[in-house]
Amino acid sequence: MLKFVSDRIDSLLAAIELESFQLALDPSIVDFLSGYRNGNDYLINKQMLAALDRKKNTNDFIGEILLYQEGNKMLNSVYYGQIPITNYPYIEDIESVLSMDSPEAQWLYLPRSEKSGYITFVRRLPLMSAAKGMDRLIIHIRVDKLKSYMNDSFFSFTDKSLLVTDAKGLTLFHSQGKSSLDTDEHHDQNIKRVVEDQKLSDMFLATGPNGSETLYSYQKTTSGRIYISLIPKEAFAKQLGWIRWMTICAVLILILVAVLLTFFNSMRVYSPIQQLLKQGRDLSLGTEPNHNPNEITYIKECLNYLNRETKSLSTYLRKMEPNLRERFFHKLLEKGYADQSLLQKECSDLGISVSGNYIVLVVELENVHKEKRFLPEDKAIIGFAITNVMEELLEEYKSLSGYTFNLNKGNGIAVVSCTDMSLLAKESHKYAIAVCNALNRFLKFKVSIGMGTVCTHIFDVPVSYQEALLALEYRLIDDSNPVLYIEDLENPQRKMVSLYPHQHVESMVSALLSKDAGAAKQALKSFSQTARLSQSHMITYQSYHLLLASLIQSVESQGGSIFTVLENNLFDQLMERKTSTEICDWFTDVCFPLIQRITAQNDLNQLAKGKSDIMRVCQYIRENVQCDISLTQCSEMLSMTPPYVSRLFKKIMGISFVEYVTNCKMEEAQRMLLESDCTLQEIAASIGYTERNLSRVFHRYIHLTPGQFRIKHR
Repeated sequence: MLKFVSDRIDSLLAAIELESFQLALDPSIVDFLSGYRNGNDYLINKQMLAALDRKKNTNDFIGEILLYQEGNKMLNSVYYGQIPITNYPYIEDIESVLSMDSPEAQWLYLPRSEKSGYITFVRRLPLMSAAKGMDRLIIHIRVDKLKSYMNDSFFSFTDKSLLVTDAKGLTLFHSQGKSSLDTDEHHDQNIKRVVEDQKLSDMFLATGPNGSETLYSYQKTTSGRIYISLIPKEAFAKQLGWIRWMTICAVLILILVAVLLTFFNSMRVYSPIQQLLKQGRDLSLGTEPNHNPNEITYIKECLNYLNRETKSLSTYLRKMEPNLRERFFHKLLEKGYADQSLLQKECSDLGISVSGNYIVLVVELENVHKEKRFLPEDKAIIGFAITNVMEELLEEYKSLSGYTFNLNKGNGIAVVSCTDMSLLAKESHKYAIAVCNALNRFLKFKVSIGMGTVCTHIFDVPVSYQEALLALEYRLIDDSNPVLYIEDLENPQRKMVSLYPHQHVESMVSALLSKDAGAAKQALKSFSQTARLSQSHMITYQSYHLLLASLIQSVESQGGSIFTVLENNLFDQLMERKTSTEICDWFTDVCFPLIQRITAQNDLNQLAKGKSDIMRVCQYIRENVQCDISLTQCSEMLSMTPPYVSRLFKKIMGISFVEYVTNCKMEEAQRMLLESDCTLQEIAASIGYTERNLSRVFHRYIHLTPGQFRIKHR
């Protein structure tokens, strides 16, 4: 239960730490702290306070969020707004925060906030910096809310309490209050013993608070926190009394049942050898022989049967072993193993080495949106094909060994190991290049491969997997190299340039409004080159989203309908593009034509042009009535989206596209029934119908069967 409670509390604290990290990365917070100006400081302050208010209102544990600016000594609060630090009622709390030297985010109690029932989480801003004079993000958390999750309901001990400390032994929470522990010397010595112990979990008896003998049970988590359960010896000694009596009663009942079963079975089974012989014949032969075999013959039959079943089971397990290993890696990479002993046991069962040199490679298909050979639901087939190529190539590299699999996401994953740690990254890079060349040569697949760092334990493989996925995100910065190694990409010494190319956005908007596609493409190319100078995939990715927002705003400023733009789900389409080339192609092929079409709707001749396009579609339908005509096909012919063509067709023709196609086919069927001697099957084939469907649709539209129509009008 201590493990259960520690996991529950740790997940809550980790969620709060993650929310503080996300809040620190919020664009409105970053713009506010970095001094970003765009002619409207009030709007920036408003957006920053709105971001703080949203985060507070979405989490019941958060009581207050403060953002302290070191440069101007201003404090931004959800409750007080933006005020000078000298006007803040709890200024001694802020002074305590500013006196901290540690650059790391930490949990602590502040003088005034602790009296109000809060524990505080402090994070320095900006992230990834240890400079002095940094800003602070301060989040007050309700202690009473957290304490409600510290109780378990399996064992009832009246004096039981739960204590949560940090890695240094500083008390964060106590289910019965901290005052009883602050001055207890015995308790402090026990906490020091727990902190210094190298074990992740253990229990011991020692003199606890108030001088009573207490059972200390503790659990250390990967986040550095320690969960300690305190149960007085007298409390659990009382529980043992009824447990003893229950155990004795259960044993007596089991003995009585066993005696009764033995008696009745001995009365019923008077000849065990005969019963075993019959069972052996049923299992191994399925029929009863004419003669009565003796005991030796029966034993031989049983042994032969067991031998055959053992071989069959072994063959089945060998066939299932790859699937079991794949399920193991799925769980390891997607969910992880909280219990390291369970991980070691499963590795032992599957023959996977726990300690060794591992590196993870993730293969992802490029330009999947332009791939016409597969449908979107065929990702599993793509992943299967990629994995097969990876497995065959891995067998050719004698210095490497490992396992290949896919997660049904259209990609391939390889967990590669090597006895020589110094050669693992180099040989894995060669293997990755070979995979890229083979997929391009045999399957015409262009892929990118992300490589994580080398780890020395199977427990760290998920870390390498996440690093490989992170390496693939750097395709936004440079997609010329098919193999991306995370250690080559994350260079802490490279200089980051945070510059949003406003001038290129303005040039792009002007070119689109003037219908100059060439200038718009050139401005997009310049924008992409400037955005990638940041050397940060996150900044580059957000720059493209800001560009899309600017283009949508330009449509609205020209009188276009913003809802027409939003119904195309452009932001989701942009999120599916992973490389700078894919994003630029999407802007050029999808976004720019859409924006140009929407802005053109405001022209006086737009309706006439729409009529001309629809008449063109109608002519195409009449000329190709024998073919299977789709709305998507006609939309591509007009370079328009299917929803727009459908609405325009309905508006001009008065009927839907499908109804018009059906009418044309029925007119052609009537003509052939009157002017030719073709059979109904031949007529149906000539207009793309089956004979049965033609009869059904013809009767619905003409109210006569084809035969009745021919007899009546011919």
